[in-house]
Amino acid sequence: MISWMQNNNKFTVIVMWIAALSFILAGAVGGAGGLRSNTIGKVGEIELTKDKFQMEYSNLFNRYNQMMQGKFDDAQAKQMGLQDQVINNMAAQAKILNLAKEFGIIVTEKETGERLASYPAFQNEGNFDRKAYDAYILNSGLSNETFENNLRDQLTIEKTFKLLNANGLENEYNAFQIAFEVADKLKYTILTNQDVNITTTEEKLKEFWEPRKEQFKTAKQYTLDIQWTETKNTEVSEADIKAHYDENRFNYTDKDGKISDFKDVKEWVKEATQIAKSKKSALKRYLQFKKGELKADETLTLDINDPKLSKELWSAIETQKVDALLKPKVVENQYASVRIVNIVNPVVKDFLQVKEQITPLYKEQANKEALSKLAEEKLTNIDKLDLNVSSFITIDNTETQKLGINEQETANFTSKLFTSEEEKGIIPIGSKVIVYKIIEQKLIPLESNETKVMHQNADTVKNQGFQANLMKALDKKYPTKLY
Repeated sequence: MISWMQNNNKFTVIVMWIAALSFILAGAVGGAGGLRSNTIGKVGEIELTKDKFQMEYSNLFNRYNQMMQGKFDDAQAKQMGLQDQVINNMAAQAKILNLAKEFGIIVTEKETGERLASYPAFQNEGNFDRKAYDAYILNSGLSNETFENNLRDQLTIEKTFKLLNANGLENEYNAFQIAFEVADKLKYTILTNQDVNITTTEEKLKEFWEPRKEQFKTAKQYTLDIQWTETKNTEVSEADIKAHYDENRFNYTDKDGKISDFKDVKEWVKEATQIAKSKKSALKRYLQFKKGELKADETLTLDINDPKLSKELWSAIETQKVDALLKPKVVENQYASVRIVNIVNPVVKDFLQVKEQITPLYKEQANKEALSKLAEEKLTNIDKLDLNVSSFITIDNTETQKLGINEQETANFTSKLFTSEEEKGIIPIGSKVIVYKIIEQKLIPLESNETKVMHQNADTVKNQGFQANLMKALDKKYPTKLY
């Protein structure tokens, strides 16, 4: 394939942004290190490989990391179930690949080469640059075969969905278009908290608190004996640090998801190496602690999930009872072996303890109920009232409407308005309530270019529905088997 591209530079046209390339260009991260064999499962005749899992995991991990400005870590990935997300995505892709195989859909070397050559990251002055490609493969830890097979799979999926295109019919286009042509003129009023008066008394607060008091409890509390094992003084050699980096380099990425150079993350790697090397010492101290040969360094009484301990350690503590001894787990740069001394379960707080906390909740609820009652009265008498009158509102002109509410509130209101089948009604928007009646309705024809966009939107909606139903059928036809 590479030789074909080098001899056919006329095909090296930019057809995809680098952002799209990131779906393919990815290495593995440490969070995926729990998988051992190269095959992690099978869907129909398609195997789910560890290599592809690592690529997909890294891609998703790095996207979250970019969204969170470099603050996304393995603990958060575990909490979000990132591994499960990736496996589910891989299984979905494999189902389409099985279907493509049944249909006889193939992707040629030429097609794969054209797509690969189109990536700007692999180009030099518009031509495919073999050196850039080789450098990426070398730095990513992937093989050419893994990378190119994954690219071929993506092209196969694209081609399959293109062949399964389910564009709209004329009557469907018309129905979709009418939704954008309908224009409503409204008679309306906007009600806010200033339109109602509520009183707050201790008696009313108690009435509000009584049926909800189970929601206001003390936090579950643990008394813990903790034996700490420090790691910052653990001696590690330059070779130890470099070996740890080489084995876990995909943990060390910059904000763009690229693997950081060793020299740039050396101190970070050193800490991780010290932690890894201290594990045996922590286990030894744990056994001594268990036998009574070592005493606890400190006894702490903490509310559950107190940040002094790690989320992983709290997750383990929650599953245990009094007198349980937990094996050492990392807390920042230390290991903590924990014995549970006592557990105090949550109890309902008395009224005075929560009075300040429930007062704003009561006011919010009381305002909502008073506004609802007033809105019903306004709706009943709307024909007799002298209210605001809007211009004609369409889905397309929402942003230009001046209804007396902000742009986001206007968008929320019109969205609910156009999905309602009622001539008049009440629509809550945040802390406000809008009472309305449609007093006139007409169709405003779209411009020709707008009609084209509407047809494209109709195609998108129909194809999304088709694809969702297709995946449900494929779930039954090609069950996922994980090893």
